[in-house]
Amino acid sequence: MVLPESILLSPIPLAVVCATVTLLTAHLISPRARAITTRWALGALALWPIGAALFGWLAAPEDFRMSWSALYGYTDTASAGGLIILLAWTLWYCRRHSGLRRRLCLLVMMTSGLWWGLEQWRMTLTPSLPASLPALSFESLEGRSVTPADEASQRYLLLWRTDCSVCRQWLQRLAERPIGRSPELILVNQGESLLSAIRYLDQHPDQRLELEDTSLLLDPRQHLLALTGQRHLPVLLQVAPDNTLRRASSLSALMADTPKGR
Repeated sequence: MVLPESILLSPIPLAVVCATVTLLTAHLISPRARAITTRWALGALALWPIGAALFGWLAAPEDFRMSWSALYGYTDTASAGGLIILLAWTLWYCRRHSGLRRRLCLLVMMTSGLWWGLEQWRMTLTPSLPASLPALSFESLEGRSVTPADEASQRYLLLWRTDCSVCRQWLQRLAERPIGRSPELILVNQGESLLSAIRYLDQHPDQRLELEDTSLLLDPRQHLLALTGQRHLPVLLQVAPDNTLRRASSLSALMADTPKGR
């Protein structure tokens, strides 16, 4: 899939850099205990994703079924979980080495602060959304021209593709928990042909979500994805009745707006 170029860093390389800095610094501050710090670092690398995943799931169980982003601390809650697990591991593993324990705990907190700062910097590189949804026209599966900006109600635009595994999981989750007609949901396929979208939805009729023709749209040139500045799908956009546009961080935002009992 060809996506618009943007100067964005993935969180995964940043996490690898911070882990490397942690290991090298641990060796430098304890040159006589490199065997201990190496085993500590290996345990930390294994436990940090587990802690992040656990806290990410506790914070948003709806999303964790569909996205493993919590493994890399994409959210503040997940990153805090990873830090707590690392500190607990350090306190236990170095319980017989008080001096080394203090140094490694301090190193963990400093490296976590470095990673958090790099993440905040990375997020500032993401292009901001326009204040309101532009009047872009898309094609429905029936060949009609639809302009979502013409609507005057709260709605969500879910940008997806048939070859995106997380997109398919999001649609399956929505199929298991229908949102009814409030709030309105519009699926906007990004960069695929009409045939690909229809073939997939015919094979998975439940993932049509009982939406009307005007809520199943095609964006073959990926105008909306370029608008968000994102490089990966799915993307969820929230549009207010006054056409104000903002990016929703996860599917939980849509689920939270769903009236109880639906």
